[in-house]
Amino acid sequence: MKYAYLLLTALAFGQPLEARAQTGERIIEITNPEFRAFPLAVSETKNLDRAELTAPMKEITEVLRWDLDTSLLFRVLNPKSHLADPVKESMVASAIDFESWLNIGAEGLIKAAALQVSTRLTVDFRFYDVTSGRELLQKRYEGRPEEARALAHRFANDVVEKLTGKPGIFTTQILSVRKTRKGREIWLCNMDGTNPHPVTKNGSINMLPAWYPDGRRFLFTSFLARNPNLYVASVDKGAASLLSGRQGLNTGGAVSPDGRLLALTLTKDGNSEVYVQPAEGKGLKRLTNHWAIDSSPSWSPSGRRIAFVSARWGDPHVFVMNADGSDVQRVTERGTYNQTPDWSPRGDLIAFTARDERNVFDIFTVDPKTKEIRRLTQDQGNNEEPSFSPDGNHVVFISTRTGKSELWIMGVDGSNQKQISQGGGYLTPAWSPYPAR
Repeated sequence: MKYAYLLLTALAFGQPLEARAQTGERIIEITNPEFRAFPLAVSETKNLDRAELTAPMKEITEVLRWDLDTSLLFRVLNPKSHLADPVKESMVASAIDFESWLNIGAEGLIKAAALQVSTRLTVDFRFYDVTSGRELLQKRYEGRPEEARALAHRFANDVVEKLTGKPGIFTTQILSVRKTRKGREIWLCNMDGTNPHPVTKNGSINMLPAWYPDGRRFLFTSFLARNPNLYVASVDKGAASLLSGRQGLNTGGAVSPDGRLLALTLTKDGNSEVYVQPAEGKGLKRLTNHWAIDSSPSWSPSGRRIAFVSARWGDPHVFVMNADGSDVQRVTERGTYNQTPDWSPRGDLIAFTARDERNVFDIFTVDPKTKEIRRLTQDQGNNEEPSFSPDGNHVVFISTRTGKSELWIMGVDGSNQKQISQGGGYLTPAWSPYPAR
């Protein structure tokens, strides 16, 4: 019960967890080699009006369990193991039988109680440390019954922030490309795959979405004008504006973390090269100048380095360079076909797609400093096109393991892989930044 002890120690020495979170100090760090998932019980949501649960109340329980299991912080216990009666047991710490929760191995406990009156839903959420019986977090949210999922996401975010100092990812979104009868459109969904819908509807071939740091706009390449041009569009409105329409490819757009610069791939001079320009204006600068193909730029979180793909040593590999094009270094020294790099928001890893000796594509990460490579997927179809979550703890990717190209998410160590889309035809996902708070 090491992490329960850490939580209790923080409380015992008089520094509230809220203060620790505000200073950015992390109480639990997933990347710590000694980290282990926190055993957590999520009790059935209690109806404060009557015994029968409404559909929104059932949804709250399901969403909390899915979110917190996905977070990697927790190992959510099977509800069949619960001994306590959620209808009879109180929400108040003094009346909770914590020993019964300890007996099933829980170190954390989440309880929710809801009241639905006409078109209003009020939910009281509680998070307890089972070992001490202390209440660590309490929140009350109100909304419409159809907003039950969103309310549960909000509390799951709050729980993660309480323990790590960083908000959860459960209100983030994912852009991707989806094949249609007429071409390919850009689609948007929530990080759990719900509410999938197209944000472009131009009937053309649209590719490679990439987010702006504000989380409200995105870049994409489209053949709308019969040339692969680079556009910017609003997630809400979808109306596109031309950013780069030079002859040849205008693709692989990526906005710097501060929103000031745009990296992109152009073939205007006859070869595929990486360039940068002001994100909102003119002033193009060429960063690479080589006979081989250079493409797919991805910014480091500091904005001082750029990862890219180059075939300058024969096969495509992942390289990094300074944002001015200097100090080019190869970081993937294994494999013969490495592509689609995405630099983690934490800065410690670059995720990429590689083809192995059996001509199967899988997801890997590489440490840009040590060049250590780790394989995340294997023996489950083709797995490609990784994109990091804003906390750097998760990756969204494409997998064909079910026979269709679907969106999947997993932990940065390859654990806890979950399918989030249905219907197939998905390509090149891009995980959003945190939404504005």
